Amino acid sequence: MFRLLMLFAMTSGFSLNLLATKRNETITLPDGRTLGYAIYGDTTGFPVFYFHGGQESRLSAAFMDTVAYGLGVRLIVPDRPGIGLSSFQPDRRFLDWAKDVTALANTLGIERFSVFGLSGGAPHVLACAYEIPDRIEKATIVAGAAPYDYQGTKKGMWFPVKLIHWFASWEKDKQLRKFIQNDYKILATKPEKRLKQLQKYLPKPDRLWLKEHPHHAKGFIKGSLESYRQGIDGVVQEWKLYVADWGFDIRQIQQPISLWYGDKDKMAPKYRAFYYHEQLPHSKLQLLKDEGHFSLIRRHLATILAELKN
Repeated sequence: MFRLLMLFAMTSGFSLNLLATKRNETITLPDGRTLGYAIYGDTTGFPVFYFHGGQESRLSAAFMDTVAYGLGVRLIVPDRPGIGLSSFQPDRRFLDWAKDVTALANTLGIERFSVFGLSGGAPHVLACAYEIPDRIEKATIVAGAAPYDYQGTKKGMWFPVKLIHWFASWEKDKQLRKFIQNDYKILATKPEKRLKQLQKYLPKPDRLWLKEHPHHAKGFIKGSLESYRQGIDGVVQEWKLYVADWGFDIRQIQQPISLWYGDKDKMAPKYRAFYYHEQLPHSKLQLLKDEGHFSLIRRHLATILAELKN
């Protein structure tokens, strides 16, 4: 009966808030760092690791809780280094993430699992597919960031997102830190201002979704604010990673990768989907009409998770 109630909640948008989630868990990694994580959904279900977007955190996946439970998915969401509860990692690389995920999976007694990531989570999905393919069942990128060094990488992108990419690419990070510090200040002191900005400038599918589901907008603010729990260093470091050499050739990835992009997305434009589909040897592209950066994963989460499980 309880499972049926969850399935009803999943399809209706109703939240029971009765799930046994674990939102503030930590482990100690082999090098002594702390890795924070949350678990949503069915705590005995099929394991799926979710890698949050940039300037987000483990709390950003709270909206997935009911859907994951209804599908029998154990959704494991780690904070990346310097984010939320996870220790900062000097000189980290994207490939280091595969080691952290392996350590967490081993601690939780999980041998094989699926992975997916939104936006800035994309290179972390690819790093795992490249480095630990023997542990990965299925992998998916949703509205993902792409390597910075291909022609047309910023085509179709919202100007503020272009701006932060430019700042991140500069050798000195003073302007980037100023930009990130301002983002944190607005989130911490004027969250309603950030919501108004999103409502004004985001593509129509995203604006409509946030307007119709204000609790998702508040959840987005909460998850983003948590990314700054330790300050801005982790966020700044990650932006520098996005625009540097990723440290591996994605054309060598043999793991099948599902790509989900919205044709109205201005943060991760559809041209990035085309790039990935061309470069990844075994990719499947879903380009969805009238979907944006935030609306896609929320409207199609059940389908994405079901694909990762089955």
